[in-house]
Amino acid sequence: MISYVILAAAFLYTCIHILRLFIRGRRPLSKEEIDEKLLATLNGGDRTHG
Repeated sequence: MISYVILAAAFLYTCIHILRLFIRGRRPLSKEEIDEKLLATLNGGDRTHG
């Protein structure tokens, strides 16, 4: 019974992850995009371009 719960949780996690990648256009974030998002968060939401 516990193995079914673990299997269901893993399946759900995988589906959500694949769905997020599909919605984002199947393109993983680049290092620059991650850095930009972190900087924007630290600056209070202002995105920097440059």
